[in-house]
Amino acid sequence: MPPPPPTSRFPLTQWTVMVRVCQTAEGSAAREKALAEFCQDYWYPLYAFARRAGHSQHDAEDLTQSFFRYFLANNILSAADRGLGRLRTFLLAVFRRHIGDEIDRRMAVKRGGRQCFVSLDLPGAEEQYAQEPQDPATPESLFERSWALQVLRGALRSLEEEEQQAGRGATLVALRPFLDPESAGCASTAEAAARLGLSADGVRQAVSRLRRRFRDALRRHISATLRDPSETQIDDELAALQAALR
Repeated sequence: MPPPPPTSRFPLTQWTVMVRVCQTAEGSAAREKALAEFCQDYWYPLYAFARRAGHSQHDAEDLTQSFFRYFLANNILSAADRGLGRLRTFLLAVFRRHIGDEIDRRMAVKRGGRQCFVSLDLPGAEEQYAQEPQDPATPESLFERSWALQVLRGALRSLEEEEQQAGRGATLVALRPFLDPESAGCASTAEAAARLGLSADGVRQAVSRLRRRFRDALRRHISATLRDPSETQIDDELAALQAALR
């Protein structure tokens, strides 16, 4: 996929970045960083899918780890059909095929012979999985929910970096509870006003501006998971994200 023109309002997508990364020489710091970030973004959603599909903790770890080795070594993204525009959908389809292949080979990658090519917090993944709702959610719906949470966390990390660079780090800390749907109802305008030296109306305006910047960051993160992003596609993915978190 060629890079977007300089006037494009969309950043380079993860499709583009990963295709380029897989074509660069091994060992470079930029390549290793990009691979690590990509794997960490999608490790848990795929791991949770494997666990909910009935695989044990160790088998799910093996399946997810071997999948990323296979996926990156064979530069799968560069050969993907352009019609497969959603990265999460494409990854899950390839992961399902990989699971079938691994089962057919009687799990050739055994726990004793695993080789981790990127540092990942595997015990943390199982702890996170243990906290998932114990309901009859399908592996697919759990994958969607995990994906949505990863996108939200990524957007929040980007917002934090932007606010720190703009010298608004303290303001973000004070107003962050207003961004969390679970805590927004309990967030105290008076407490935030006292911390920031603002009036109540000033806090409300600051929260409104912060929420707009968060929405922008969220849309950028969503656009990066689409092969050829458009405003309509981003709107559709945002609706899918909201539905996955309900």
